Amino acid sequence: MPTPNRPSLEPTLSCRGLRGGYERLAARVGEYPDLIAAALVGLGFCWRVWLAQATFFNTDEAWHYSVANQDSLLAAYRASLTLAHPPLMVFVLYFWRYLGTSDVMLRLPGVLAGTIFCWVFFKWLTVLFGPTAASCGLILAAFLPPMIALSAELRQYSWMLMFAFSAAYFLERALDGNSGRMMLLSSVCLYLAMLSHYSAFLFAASLGIYAVLRMLSQRPAAGVMALWVAGQAVGVGLAAILYLTHIAKLSAVYPVARPLDRFGDFYLSDWYFHAGRDRLLPFLYRGTFGVFRFTFGQTAVGQIAALLFIAGAALLIRRGSSSTGPPPRLSAVLLLIPFGLNWVAVIAGIYPYGRTRQCIFLGVFGLAGVSLAISKIGKNRAGPAAAVALGMVVICQAFGTLPGRDMLLLAEQRHEHMDQALQFIRSNISPEDVILTDRATSFQLRHYLCCPGAVKVDRSANGFEFFQCDDRRIGATGANDGALTAETLVAKLQDLRRIFGLNAETVWVVQGGWASGLGEALHGRSPEFSELQIHPFGRYLEVFKLPPAASDPRRAR
Repeated sequence: MPTPNRPSLEPTLSCRGLRGGYERLAARVGEYPDLIAAALVGLGFCWRVWLAQATFFNTDEAWHYSVANQDSLLAAYRASLTLAHPPLMVFVLYFWRYLGTSDVMLRLPGVLAGTIFCWVFFKWLTVLFGPTAASCGLILAAFLPPMIALSAELRQYSWMLMFAFSAAYFLERALDGNSGRMMLLSSVCLYLAMLSHYSAFLFAASLGIYAVLRMLSQRPAAGVMALWVAGQAVGVGLAAILYLTHIAKLSAVYPVARPLDRFGDFYLSDWYFHAGRDRLLPFLYRGTFGVFRFTFGQTAVGQIAALLFIAGAALLIRRGSSSTGPPPRLSAVLLLIPFGLNWVAVIAGIYPYGRTRQCIFLGVFGLAGVSLAISKIGKNRAGPAAAVALGMVVICQAFGTLPGRDMLLLAEQRHEHMDQALQFIRSNISPEDVILTDRATSFQLRHYLCCPGAVKVDRSANGFEFFQCDDRRIGATGANDGALTAETLVAKLQDLRRIFGLNAETVWVVQGGWASGLGEALHGRSPEFSELQIHPFGRYLEVFKLPPAASDPRRAR
């Protein structure tokens, strides 16, 4: 009799074999979480170094370097008082520049800080939520576009994140192990965070509230508690010194922002709450989703991440107890308190909120909650959870929607644009000509066009600045002026000629910074600009020569 056909078992056995192989591989990988994390951190470091060498300084980066590029440390400190940031990075850059002044070398401390932050963030999440959530958090922190960009810039944010979350990690170690040494390290890191960026004040307050609640529930050794109290007292004293010597005097640096509570109208106005303009609850709603949109760099993924964060906090509140780490409900408080304190600062009108890098410390707490939610989606298995986190990163990298005032498109910030602009200036603008620019762009010219040393700047009574770069004379608008516009350019040109005694010199305009399109706007302004020849170098750099009708004060309208 013929043998009846039977379904083959080979596909089933093959699937079972693949599944078994995957589970064995996942288990094997799970045995070395720190090794895998170190490899991810190394890859993130390489990505940051590449970005640091591929792009030119934006105006804020050039400004920070010009502040540190002084003839003495005292001069650098005095110059740092013109920034809205504490002085630590300026002090480090003052000495670091002797190792080299290339863009990648000057950015390297920030790259290293951002890389160390990724590792500390991983270790902190491991203590709070376990290795699966920590691996998800590391993938997000190491490879999300804004997290890479912030580390690859000459700015304070990666420094603040490194020190702030080191303080949080050492605090957990101190309370878990009753370690006075770890508590001391936590306090020192917190001071360094406060000296890096003023958002660390809100971070310190959040960590302080959490520490009090944690110590009430755990009752650590008396010596550890005494060290924490002493550390907090020193921190309050440091905050008071910074306020008296710097923050309270910012309105004198920027008279247009007087009194101090109007600083938000001058700087990041859209992200400050105005009682007469905004409604509080819609502002907080938009701002909360804006924080996640900025952190992920993609609108849709940022909105999903905000919901995942809420879900992660809810899971912690429901869990109630845990065999390892701090009590879950206290961890939920730790994730939520920073947002609550920022809301208080919003209502007081003293801090921005939303899609801005000033709130990146909130975004990192957001990453922690999102990572916990992802680990639960993956049923606490490292492979599926990491795949979800990696998928979010891939979408954000491929379909990012963030570029704007704070994040320039990579294609627009390529170093080739600046190199070509400098070549054009040196080839076409003679020492007998004069360059007119705004203050923001002037910092880029000082860095790229001038000699490596400190630049001597002459300031007029109305704030106009005049200096020489590569034997070329440059006049820049003052600290309280914004970018040059079609409406203000002729008036600024007349001021330039009057203040510095210029006659018939040819005047060129160089516009960089965050503004764009000045030449095109002038085309339709008046007939004398109709033949303007604009030389663009990407979107955010343009050079053009003013026609005689605009350059001659007797013929200017």
